[in-house]
Amino acid sequence: MRIKIQFLLLFICALFLSGCSTFFDKDNSPEPKSLVQLTPTIKPHHLWTVKTGGGVGNEQLKNAPAISGDSIYTSSANGTVTAVDKNTGRIRWKTSTGTAITTGPGTGDGLVVVASRHGKVAALDAENGTPRWNINIPGEALAAPAIARGRVVIKTVDGHVRAFSTQNGKRLWSFQQVEPNFVLRGASSPIIHDQDVLLGFANGNLAKLSLANGQLAWTQAIATPEGAFTIQRMIDIDADPILYGSRIYAATYQGKIASLNWYTGRTLWSHKISSYTGMNANAQNVFISDAKSNIWSFNANNGVVNWRQTDLEWRNISGPAILDNYVIVGDAQGFLHWMNAKTGHFAARTYAGGPIYASPITKNNVLYVLTSNGRLSAYTV
Repeated sequence: MRIKIQFLLLFICALFLSGCSTFFDKDNSPEPKSLVQLTPTIKPHHLWTVKTGGGVGNEQLKNAPAISGDSIYTSSANGTVTAVDKNTGRIRWKTSTGTAITTGPGTGDGLVVVASRHGKVAALDAENGTPRWNINIPGEALAAPAIARGRVVIKTVDGHVRAFSTQNGKRLWSFQQVEPNFVLRGASSPIIHDQDVLLGFANGNLAKLSLANGQLAWTQAIATPEGAFTIQRMIDIDADPILYGSRIYAATYQGKIASLNWYTGRTLWSHKISSYTGMNANAQNVFISDAKSNIWSFNANNGVVNWRQTDLEWRNISGPAILDNYVIVGDAQGFLHWMNAKTGHFAARTYAGGPIYASPITKNNVLYVLTSNGRLSAYTV
């Protein structure tokens, strides 16, 4: 049986391993840092907010919204999938799938696809929310599906990857990596690029497969397990890898961040770090939130650290978004923190109306953020 535990318990046990048996006797969780006073240098402009559904509840799942065309799509734990006009915030359609959704929505080829705790996969028409097909797969999915070129690629927490036809949900191929039994409750999403699909696994490996038939092109270990105890040897790739140009950026829990060549998988540089939330990149820099809720900026070419922001430590922050010259993260108390991308200094702080576990996303100089209670908001600077 696979053991899937919320990150907080895992990290506390790692810190207080000798006293883990007494965890339930008292709360040993680190105290979140108090917010520092700041003088805003920018004033983010709030465009709109809409209630999209029930949110993710208390599970702290990183079910980020997805943008396709003029719509932004969200999923809720109660089974609701919602399409919102990304320009106005008007709800275009809302559909109940009748299942407990545990993934963010995957979009592409005219579909919106979500998956559930019990292996139910629902494909909806992206234009109107009409059900197109439903299938059942073995295992729980936590990562958003990837869709392109007639394929829907879904990864389950047991290390299985399956590709299905966008037309009817027929299985086309499958692939598996052997995963450890003790894993974080989270998963990174597949990335489809050209004729291939990139996947990160809980064993610390990154793999590139042929999108057509699932044949392995290459696999590369981002980190290797270290330590005498099982909990110390966890090296899950839960932060979604980033592809920028011909470079891949991937990170593990209790391991490393690494830059790799897309074509060969060869490691270009790496740096010790622990991350499970997310990262982002532009031509010059890579930004990442670590397991202690510090934000790092790395030089994209050589991995040299540009800066590290530590004033949000233990605030359970999201992965970073990039908007104009700013890096933005959300936290578990509902605040959005805007930082200067060159220096890491705070530029502004806004309140989004609820805990933020999913990384904010950007499109056409607009920032979109989804709270755990289903509030979707749009901002510009």
